[in-house]
Amino acid sequence: MPPAVLFFAYVLVMAAGLLCFVVAFRLRRDTPRHKRWALTGTALALGGVVVVLLAWRVLDWQVPARSATWVGVHRTLAYAATALVLLVAVSGWRRWAFHTRLYWVFFPLYGAALLTALIAYRP
Repeated sequence: MPPAVLFFAYVLVMAAGLLCFVVAFRLRRDTPRHKRWALTGTALALGGVVVVLLAWRVLDWQVPARSATWVGVHRTLAYAATALVLLVAVSGWRRWAFHTRLYWVFFPLYGAALLTALIAYRP
């Protein structure tokens, strides 16, 4: 698989996930629609992570890194963002009170993970 195709597919999927999260946030007062957009974003984000790990570990498809330093930063942010996606999803499902305040951390972290991926792996 050409690295550029992998890179742009990853960016497209993760950006689509971010877009879903933004729409879900804007619809936060309309719970049924909020849930649909949030679940779609969660599926895209977590599905994208699984596909990247399978492509990398199982299929040995590589996207050459531009900078080992930025790859390390990206992976750290990506692991944290993935954990936070799960926390946001579970806290919304369980209706925990702090769910409504997680966006202050979630959006900057997810955006930073996506931005550092662009910097670390751009073709």
